Amino acid sequence: MSDTPAQEQNGAEQLPSMDPNFRPITRTERRNIWLKEYGEQDIALQFWIKLAEQTNQEFPVMLQMSGQLIFGSIISTLTYARFHIELYEEMYRQEDPDTADFLREFYTNLVPPADQPEVGPAGLPVLFEYVHLRNITILSGGHKTKLPYWRGRLNAIEAFVLGATTE
Repeated sequence: MSDTPAQEQNGAEQLPSMDPNFRPITRTERRNIWLKEYGEQDIALQFWIKLAEQTNQEFPVMLQMSGQLIFGSIISTLTYARFHIELYEEMYRQEDPDTADFLREFYTNLVPPADQPEVGPAGLPVLFEYVHLRNITILSGGHKTKLPYWRGRLNAIEAFVLGATTE
């Protein structure tokens, strides 16, 4: 006779066992993680990103990251996602509709809900993790690179200047 559980003998799929050392984080631990992340954020930049998300307006900006200067306009995640959805529709819809569907779903899921609350489920204010830019010029080591759209992690931005352009 086998030592396997009756479920397994009956052909039912057995769920993987959980790590006995696993425990969900506590509310206090979640708060401490948020406070650390909040302390590393530039709240003024968070404000401008939130404004772009809520109003779908664009704001010219220069970001400094790792010795690079990045010029562009802050845009909403929706504007950023629409660009990519349209691009990949053109590229893949005819020859590879599954890829087009996958990419459409991926970029659609990046967009925060229109009714996103100010406070998240843990009772802490929602922070944006990414900034989206359009009409980018990156200056790095004497080189100039132009891009149509760009996405960057907010915690990697060292400084920003609102209203700055390359002209």
